[in-house]
Amino acid sequence: MTDLRGRPAVLATELLRRGARFVVVGSTARWLTTGHGVPRDLDVAVCRDDLPALAAALGRLGVATTAERLGRAGQSHVDTSWGPLDVFVDEGHAHEAASCAGAATVAHERAGQVWQLAVRAA
Repeated sequence: MTDLRGRPAVLATELLRRGARFVVVGSTARWLTTGHGVPRDLDVAVCRDDLPALAAALGRLGVATTAERLGRAGQSHVDTSWGPLDVFVDEGHAHEAASCAGAATVAHERAGQVWQLAVRAA
């Protein structure tokens, strides 16, 4: 059987390489920081101002979506060739990184998770 635990991390890397900005949250953040758990998807928190870049990055990976579609209702789900992606939108601005991290914590405290990891392109 193929080990797919790293696929969400690969998706995060590919999105970063294509210009997306986000904070990894949920089970993938837990797996990246502790090595424990089995992530089944990639959960990201994104400032609303960064949605166009995320949509463009997804488009470069073959996923047809728009910033408007990703931003509806503050949360959306996208299927990619690397697996599922859940997007949690914060109303803050791109330069307010703490605001996005706060949104990620709130989103995952409800689900019993407080894992978050800031991700930046090199």
